[in-house]
Amino acid sequence: MSRWFPWFALLGLAALSSWASLALYQPLPSVAQRSTGADHAFLQPIARVFDKEGQAAYDIHGTQLEHRAENDEYLLAQARLRLYTQSEDRASTPAALERREYWDIQAERARIMADREHLQLEGQVRAERRGVLPEQSITVHAQDVTLAHKAQTASSTHPVTVDGANWQSQSSAFQANLSTEQLEQTGRVHDRYQPPKP
Repeated sequence: MSRWFPWFALLGLAALSSWASLALYQPLPSVAQRSTGADHAFLQPIARVFDKEGQAAYDIHGTQLEHRAENDEYLLAQARLRLYTQSEDRASTPAALERREYWDIQAERARIMADREHLQLEGQVRAERRGVLPEQSITVHAQDVTLAHKAQTASSTHPVTVDGANWQSQSSAFQANLSTEQLEQTGRVHDRYQPPKP
């Protein structure tokens, strides 16, 4: 028996080693898909979104971006959006984008809908036309604005104030085409014009 003992001991150690390695083997935990709530978030995100034709549609940044699992929407806190107007210049290089007119839009929160075409700008919203002469500048102050970036339309059922170079207009609600700068105000409308100083 003493002659077979080393072989039995070696066989026992091999079996014990195999059992231990199987017992210690644990597959890596996988991330389970959540059905509600935020399933991932980004801090200080900056993104450029392109339309289906490959032209820059808008740049967006904020303090925190969360993806909502229940409806495939993104929520962006302290949102700032640079909405490019539709242009014949299709280039999306930084130099070409700097030459284009755009709307600088700020909101307390932006909800990017599942279709990625519509954005719900929540809370106080400020939109300023940039890349134009000072006398062509327009600033819109509103609340809870719905924006369609491809159609470049915006609307709100809340009071709005529109400031121009020498005028101001207030109304109960509005619809606007940002690319043509056509603004339709509804409800009670109050306009004020101040002539430029000589």
